[in-house]
Amino acid sequence: MILAAFISAVVCLTFVYLLSYIHVSGAKKSIILSFFALFGLTLVAIFSGNFPTYTEDIARAVNVVHIVEMNRGNNGTMNPASYVSLFSMTPGKLEKEIETLKSEEFTCGRSKPLDLVTFTVHYGCWSSKDSRDGWSHEDIPILQVEGDSVTSVRTTHVSVNTRIATRWSLAINTAKIEDFTFGGDSRELVPLNNKTNVDGWHIIQFSGGKDSPTKFDLMLIWSKNATHSLQRASQGKEDSHLLLKLRTDVNRITPKTARILEKLPPWCALFGKSTSPYTLSFLTSLAIDF
Repeated sequence: MILAAFISAVVCLTFVYLLSYIHVSGAKKSIILSFFALFGLTLVAIFSGNFPTYTEDIARAVNVVHIVEMNRGNNGTMNPASYVSLFSMTPGKLEKEIETLKSEEFTCGRSKPLDLVTFTVHYGCWSSKDSRDGWSHEDIPILQVEGDSVTSVRTTHVSVNTRIATRWSLAINTAKIEDFTFGGDSRELVPLNNKTNVDGWHIIQFSGGKDSPTKFDLMLIWSKNATHSLQRASQGKEDSHLLLKLRTDVNRITPKTARILEKLPPWCALFGKSTSPYTLSFLTSLAIDF
């Protein structure tokens, strides 16, 4: 911000004297033509690729994540969909990067948004070719409804098993859930009351060590108007029909991911924030009408 203000001040002061000179000397036409010529040459240099946006010295931050996503079939069974997602938080498409990955059969665009619980990838590339290796069904986390009862309010007991992952993110739909408790190893980690939400979701992020717990208990207290809102769930956002969303992260590079990392251009660098997934992530969810 300070640098931007300094540059703006220098440009404004420069134009004060430059415009006065243009007016007095009568060189208005030639100077304006020079500006347009310089602007045109700049555009030609950029679009010709003589000055690439990213180089080995100016790297582009990218994320390469092997995703295993649980989808519910028509008969109620859960079927895992496996693919590798390539995306970047930096501006621009991934056309140059994908040119080096033609053999991996990537598809790019905005037609397949990727909900990673803590954020959503609206533009990215994905490939399901040879993506079944490097993970097993025993690694997939479980959201299991253990009990559901209605007295003065409706309460639902859900067990959460993150399997091999000790880093995960859990989102709870606060449009349907008024309050909840969350615990593990006979300890209450999140007590009742004072819950916040962002865009209708309360997100719990957990990152533990080697011996961290992987089994937790979640007690949900439904909102009193949740029953009426169930009928409107399908008319809302894409995830409005979900009660819970879970992403577990595993610091493992699958064979598919390893090939992609080797083929990426030298200006690409893996980068992730605290909310970003590891190189292997599992996505699962629990619908409102479980």
